[in-house]
Amino acid sequence: MRYQDLQRYRYFSGLPHSALEELAWISSVRPFKAGERLLEEGARASHLLIVKSGEVEIVYRLGDGRDVTAESAIAGELLVWSAMLEPYTLTASLVGKKEGELIAIEGAKLRELCEADTWLGYQLMTEIARALRDRLTGLRVQLAAVL
Repeated sequence: MRYQDLQRYRYFSGLPHSALEELAWISSVRPFKAGERLLEEGARASHLLIVKSGEVEIVYRLGDGRDVTAESAIAGELLVWSAMLEPYTLTASLVGKKEGELIAIEGAKLRELCEADTWLGYQLMTEIARALRDRLTGLRVQLAAVL
């Protein structure tokens, strides 16, 4: 992957060229198809993901065993931040809704980069926190509509 491809995403837009190059080295693009189960809740979160194109459903398993689609992620949205947070376990499943591509950044190597460069780590964790905030806000709106 090229660093210029990462630079267009808000999560990385303020990073220096050298940091973007390091991120590009540990990143790859993964295609997916509509209906494809990409990841399973409870599995190890090995990569931080960004939707490059297409659409991905975020699916939660309820206590009674039912799967519920909570929302969809579209191009530019961050997924699988669990790759950055212990215990590195997926909290939801991902299913392709519309064919597309994901940017996959190796979680272990990304954590190493963040530990070596605390400024980079702070910037990325701030962006992850913003993505979490936005996702929780969206879920609250959905719950309010149902109740």
